[in-house]
Amino acid sequence: MIAIGPLNIRLDLLVFMVSLLLLYIGFRKIGLTEKERDAVLGTWFAGFLAWKGSAVLIGLVSTGSLSLALYATGGNWSIAIAAFVIGLFVFRLDKQLYGYWALSGLVLWLGMTLAVPRYAAFPLFASLQPLHLYTAGLIVVLMLLTWRWMRTPSHGSLVWTITGAMFIWVLREGATGTWHMWALGLFIGLVVLATTLARPTRKAVQLTLGIVVALAIINASLPDQTPTLEATATSGLNIGQVPPDFELKRTDGSTFRLEDLRGQRVVINFWASWCPPCRAEMPDMAAFARSTDEVTIVAVNTTTSERDVEDATSFVAPYEDAFEVVYDRDGAVANGYRIQAMPTTYVLDESGVITAKQFGAIDRAWLDARTR
Repeated sequence: MIAIGPLNIRLDLLVFMVSLLLLYIGFRKIGLTEKERDAVLGTWFAGFLAWKGSAVLIGLVSTGSLSLALYATGGNWSIAIAAFVIGLFVFRLDKQLYGYWALSGLVLWLGMTLAVPRYAAFPLFASLQPLHLYTAGLIVVLMLLTWRWMRTPSHGSLVWTITGAMFIWVLREGATGTWHMWALGLFIGLVVLATTLARPTRKAVQLTLGIVVALAIINASLPDQTPTLEATATSGLNIGQVPPDFELKRTDGSTFRLEDLRGQRVVINFWASWCPPCRAEMPDMAAFARSTDEVTIVAVNTTTSERDVEDATSFVAPYEDAFEVVYDRDGAVANGYRIQAMPTTYVLDESGVITAKQFGAIDRAWLDARTR
């Protein structure tokens, strides 16, 4: 996220748009016609429009407000709709453009991966490691392999690239504990299909094994402490840190202590009533909180940013049965958590360690994936 004033702009979406522009220029340099460039990159732009359009419709249903729905993410349903639209466009794509389409997808994925730092605990390491850099390295390798067959595409080559991408995704999700059995089943199915369409050469098998060994060596050579985990004044607290304890008042004047929740998984969400993304995420947060007793959501109102405290209390009243609502009246907690823009959300494990964070609106799918 990029903080612009008190609000967040999603950096990954900005990178997505910039990457589309660079791909358009790059494909022109290597000889694609305007019609071919539009056909290849249009699949991704159509998918983006389908994702955002469906998210707005879903947000409109859940919030009843078009202005708030504009900030909705749509969750897994919007992702599924976008994937379906992309699939339709790819099905109609000229076979000779399959390689360019696959490469463009990897470039977009690379940019968005680097835009959102993500850390995970690897075996034999005491500290969290930069998972986004590992993922980016694997994507670059897959891009180089795709470049070799890009101008002479075949269904087998395309499926092998998709299989490689699925392999990277399964590894990444497995490292963070958010993968599903269906993903592993899909990957195995892709391997079978790819092998049927185009059997890998001995050289390809050797290269794959070499990559695995190289990754193991790199992993073993990394230091136990990752310098990038140190927080800065503009990035907020980081994954792997223990945030400061706090004591704040609820709406009814009773005292809430974060320390009392030690031993539980906790979601701390900083919000303000004037913030449209904050208002847009509240229904999903409440629905999630009401569906589980294993996670406690603490909604911290940044009271110093409110024009009138009554605006905050009246807005949040319908949700107080779902989670803890507390008021940071002097701004000390927001300062301690280095809140630069809203909404900002941290997920803590049973030991009080930050395991996930998000700058910008969250939804139920995000909470489901990061509070297991």
